[in-house]
Amino acid sequence: MSYVVISSYENIDTGDMQAEGEAVALFESEAAARQHFASRSSTLAVAVRNAREFSVASTFITWLVVLRMPLEVTSVGEALEDLELVLEETESIDDPFGELVVEYQGSRNAPEGTTDHPQQEALRELEAWLS
Repeated sequence: MSYVVISSYENIDTGDMQAEGEAVALFESEAAARQHFASRSSTLAVAVRNAREFSVASTFITWLVVLRMPLEVTSVGEALEDLELVLEETESIDDPFGELVVEYQGSRNAPEGTTDHPQQEALRELEAWLS
């Protein structure tokens, strides 16, 4: 079974703040995916803290998700193609990734404080990105 970790780090005023290749990573085991998830979560938390020092009035949204791939994949490109296929074939418009979600974390860090970023909203953003 393959697992993919997808992350988003965005300044809502300026857009995506991830370097190319940081947003998607593929793993052969759930344990390795969860380890990357935890590491990436820490990295994003530090990045937001540092960015807030220079851009106090900005709002930053970060989210991460671990998805269990429905079929074995061997590359990030193949994983993204399979996720696009899931979107095309799914019966559930409200929750196209359904049982594929293994773990999720998201936050919205605004000048007035930090709140959770809903999983459903993040998955809609992922769906839009894949489409």
